[in-house]
Amino acid sequence: MMFAVWLLTSMLVADPNTLVDFDSEIVPILTHAGCNAGACHGAAAGRGGFHLSLFGSDPQVDYASIVPFAEGRRVNLVDVSKSLILAKPLGMLDHGGDVVLEENSSSVSVLRRWLEQGAMRGPQRQLTELRIEPAEATFSTPGQTMPLHAIATFSDGGETDVTAWAIVHSDDPASVEILQEPLRVRCLRPGQHTILARFWNRIVPVSIVLPYDNRLPIERKLESPNSFVDSQINMQLGKLNLSPNETADDATFLRRLRLDLTGRLPSPKEFSEFQSTTSLNKRERMIDDLLLSKEFSSFWALRLARWFQLRGSPQEPQAAIAYSNWIQQSLESRTPYNDMVRELLTATGDSHLVGAANFTRTVADARQHAELVGSVLMGSRIQCANCHNHPFARWTQDDYHGLAAIFARFDRGRMVSLKTQGAVTNLRTGESAVPRIPGVRFLDESEAALEGFTNWILDADNPQFAKATVNRLWDAMMGRGLVAGVDDFRETNPPSHSQLLDALAVDFVANGYDIRRTIRWIARSDAYSRRPNRTSAKNEFEAWYVASLPKPLYPEVLLDAIDDVLELTSLEKGESRERAITWLDPTHPSPDLDALGRCSRIEVCQSQSQHQGLAAKLQAINGELLNRRIADKNGRLQCYLRDGMAARNIIEDFFLRALSKKPNEEQIVMWLMELVALAEEEQKRWLEDFVWAIVSSEDFSTNR
Repeated sequence: MMFAVWLLTSMLVADPNTLVDFDSEIVPILTHAGCNAGACHGAAAGRGGFHLSLFGSDPQVDYASIVPFAEGRRVNLVDVSKSLILAKPLGMLDHGGDVVLEENSSSVSVLRRWLEQGAMRGPQRQLTELRIEPAEATFSTPGQTMPLHAIATFSDGGETDVTAWAIVHSDDPASVEILQEPLRVRCLRPGQHTILARFWNRIVPVSIVLPYDNRLPIERKLESPNSFVDSQINMQLGKLNLSPNETADDATFLRRLRLDLTGRLPSPKEFSEFQSTTSLNKRERMIDDLLLSKEFSSFWALRLARWFQLRGSPQEPQAAIAYSNWIQQSLESRTPYNDMVRELLTATGDSHLVGAANFTRTVADARQHAELVGSVLMGSRIQCANCHNHPFARWTQDDYHGLAAIFARFDRGRMVSLKTQGAVTNLRTGESAVPRIPGVRFLDESEAALEGFTNWILDADNPQFAKATVNRLWDAMMGRGLVAGVDDFRETNPPSHSQLLDALAVDFVANGYDIRRTIRWIARSDAYSRRPNRTSAKNEFEAWYVASLPKPLYPEVLLDAIDDVLELTSLEKGESRERAITWLDPTHPSPDLDALGRCSRIEVCQSQSQHQGLAAKLQAINGELLNRRIADKNGRLQCYLRDGMAARNIIEDFFLRALSKKPNEEQIVMWLMELVALAEEEQKRWLEDFVWAIVSSEDFSTNR
């Protein structure tokens, strides 16, 4: 019945007496034919003297290029068949793009009617919704096909079947194949895949699901989730017929939790106490204790400093100190995250005293300010809309330059202030950009632009900020965001678990923007507690959290862990040793951190996967950092050897300190047998190599 309505609507639109709308009918035809793609006339400079906006993002420009440009040579209203806009794509005239339209197609029919009606722009209706039926296609066997329909709703109330002009794309044709005439999708491999459907200026994702075979044993219990987090995770596992890993043992859980919440390895004493505790809720109690600790505030201050892209200047160390102190104190005092962000956006004054004012000084100009806000607070790479409307997200040039205009009045000197004037140029118009809330509206001249934007982004009814924030928290704890890429929210990159992301965001807002509460939800979930996969291969099912994912340690955390394991019993000048995680400013001098691959002054590292590159790997293989500590006469190993500690005890101690577990008896016997055959000096070198092997291992430098 519904399809009949769509068909009837389409027939009404095709009525010769109905005025063809250039924006919503002609532009989609050109897009479907590939005329305005980046490789054709949609290129920045156009092609063959003919320029169209990329994927039809600016119909006004397209109309001007087709109709009035060059004295209207592209349209012939006397003999429409001689119009270049029709003759070239039909192959009637030489055309670099070959034949892209068929003579008897519905596209040519609409183009002819438009030309016969006078090639007018038409009513300029807006596309208000694009939906694909079905929005999620579930298959039962590989190779099965299913029809797709694209339905467009317009601002005039009209609803039309636009399947003929929808472009459906699969990034992985080996998994999902798109078939044409009629439009169908064929699923070839198990899993959940995403294909993208485009019509005019909208792109929507379509989920393709084919369950895996025999991956979910009947005895595996998924019906009783520990929380709403597990409810959503388990629902997806059930849909895909996947079996999650068992719960990790206490030792693995303790190490994971300690590093995630405090950036520090558990001590042997803490390990022993946790192992010996028989309380059923000991994990929950440990989570709560760590969340309330000063160690949590110290480590998460480092995380937030990386999110906010804190970076000091050698000429003004006081500014970085003030900024670092502000972040630390905000976490210690449990300042709601939305209040922290309000300060970041609006703070003015002496940046050597007002820590939050340094957020504005992180960047050099208004455009970079807009990009920083887009990334950190909106989870979006809005910079892609600087030169042209974003081809894969809803951001336009007006959005980008309008957001930059909001920050154009900032004086970014030591005394941060708002000037009476300030502007940026909109590259689309060549004029001063009008302040704009991205994707929403232009700001009236009577409105205070910064206040209006701040109120909008922190409005409880605006989910964007909350979703971006909880996704960052999830990424930090789980090793992969619900939206992959913490700053890559867009329609074409949908969340793996959209309902879970929504639920976390709602809970975050409803409970005072408390990051500890969200972290607690995640840490208490069964999904967080799963056993890791012991393989170096990429986890095929990582998006579904079947297993705990490996998370490379921050260089600061890794350096602290190395020092904890290889501790020197005496320090030069009797000074107490600062922990590297307290150095929030990544320009703080530290050759050791540089050797471990921390971000340089011009790089931005926001995700953990970025932190360890070639330098860190070379350092692990044969670097001064480890060798110096292992061989130091005041280091832990050399003290043990000097005191005559038994080799077995040395092995067990370092294994426990570094990996938070004890070696099994078979391993110990094997290693001791190797030692027996060696002379005393060789035994010492063997033990040095043993400690080096543990501390340079992947198990040590990652958190599973």
